[in-house]
This record gives sequence, structure tokens and C-alpha cells, in this order.
Amino acid sequence: MRPQEQCIVCESRSRRTLEAQSFKDEYLELIDPMYQQQPRRWVACEACGFVYHDPRIDERDIDVLYERFRDVSFRSESPDAYFDRITTLPDSQSENFAKVSWLHERLPELIRRGGSLLDIGCGGGVFVHTFLRHCAEWTAAGVEPTPAFAELAGRRLGKPVVAGNYRSGLFAPGRFDLITINQVLEHVVDPIAFLADVREDLVDGGRVYLEVPDVLDLAFLDPTHDRFQMQHLWYFSERSLTNVCRRAGYLVATLDRQVTVRQKRNLVVVLAADRGGGARKGELLRDDVESLVSLRSRAL
Repeated sequence: MRPQEQCIVCESRSRRTLEAQSFKDEYLELIDPMYQQQPRRWVACEACGFVYHDPRIDERDIDVLYERFRDVSFRSESPDAYFDRITTLPDSQSENFAKVSWLHERLPELIRRGGSLLDIGCGGGVFVHTFLRHCAEWTAAGVEPTPAFAELAGRRLGKPVVAGNYRSGLFAPGRFDLITINQVLEHVVDPIAFLADVREDLVDGGRVYLEVPDVLDLAFLDPTHDRFQMQHLWYFSERSLTNVCRRAGYLVATLDRQVTVRQKRNLVVVLAADRGGGARKGELLRDDVESLVSLRSRAL
């Protein structure tokens, strides 16, 4: 682990503790049990309100984690059993079906027209499976850092899936009409640079669909909940997510708040590449730190 001493959005070093953590973190146990002894906390930047973990896991830790956290001994479920369980859920219980339905509602022309989909952090391929079941005119590819799940997704989907971390130059530039990034950005060491790389893989007029945990979880979930553990580096609000996307060179076309069937809160955005560069010069949006502190106090 390494200290996170400043905000990645505005670079301020002034922050306020939202919650100190001392419970046993199951993800740290996978990386290095000695990490459990280190003090850790969620903090909010006092300049812009961005919420982040200090300290945070680093690139080496992340590589170790994604080699192990899908293991049967950790999840008590084989990769194929996971795929079968998730893809056979009824539509009313399927979060992937909810995502596809939302895309049909918000991007009807693009979805009807068809094209090429890239799912970054595709896991076992369950979202792509649901997407293609309802959007058969599309082609698809995936990227997944956990080798066993990359193999699972490629085999069960019959589509190309790259095992490894997404990076610039992995694909020919301008290849994809729609890039989906579900529950990934909160794990990425440099989310602004990551999204800037993603922009280069979009066709002109293409869109990015991005889903992240919503900081409103602070008011509703138990402090030891999985979402507050160390695999998550950042927590986004509507304003801070907009700031990150703008600095990566995007226009925010749509932003929505959702509550899943498991009562988790997500932010969902559709992004368009800002080819003119004006988005990066936009005014920084700020969250009120006192309001963030009060969110956590509501859950305690």
C-alpha cells in the first residue's frame, strides 16, 4: 500500500476524515495479511469534496488481488457456476438486464443501429452475454484482468477477450461504437488517464457507458460493507465524477442515479468525446464536505 496524500482531481492536500477503518478487510487478506495492521480511512478533499482511500493499494497490490479474488476458495463458486447463476436470473432480478434496458432507453438510435462493443473489466462475460441476447446485431470484445475469468468469458461468449489490464494501444484506434465500463473506475489508480485512453478507442460519434458506486452508499450501507473495503480507491459523487470525466476529455451527455435490486447505489453516465477540448477548461464542481460527513453519520 502507499499513502494517498493529495486529491487526484484538484491536487489539494487538505482533507477531512469521513471514517477510520480497523475491521478485517477481506481484500487486504488476499494481498498481504500484514496490511491489516495499517491504519486506513476514507477522506474527503476539503477543496473539492472528492472522496478517496488513504492509504490505497498500489499497482503491484492490484495485480496480486486480481490474480486471486475470483478464486473458488474466495468466492466459493467456480467460474462456470457463476456464469450460469448470473445469466439465468429472471429479468426482474438481473442487474445486467437493467443496464441493457437503460441503454435501449437512453441510446435508442445507437443500440438499434448496431456496431462494435468493448466491455472493459468484463469479468466472466455476463453483461456482454445479456447485451448480445437483446442486441444481436452487435459484435463484442472484452478485456479482463483476472485470467480465469478472461478465459471463462471468451469461452462462454465465443468472443475475443483479452486477459490483462486495459491500456492504450491494445486495439486499433477508433474501433468501437460503444465502450462499457461497469464497476471498474473505482479500482483504477489513475482514472483520468484511463478514461483519456478509452476515448481514443471510440469511433467518431461513439459513446462510453460508465457505471460506478455512488457516494450516497455512505448513508445506507454498513461501514464494513464490501463497497467500503480496500479494493475501491475512490468514491464518486455526481460532481466529482463529472470533474473526472471532463478532465479526461469528455462531455457528459447523460448522468443518472440508480438503486440496484441489491440496494446498492450507482451513478451511470453516458460520455461523448469532446474533440474540441473545451470540457477540460470547465469550472471545477465542488461537493460540500459537511454534507459528505453527514451522509456517514446517517448510517451509524
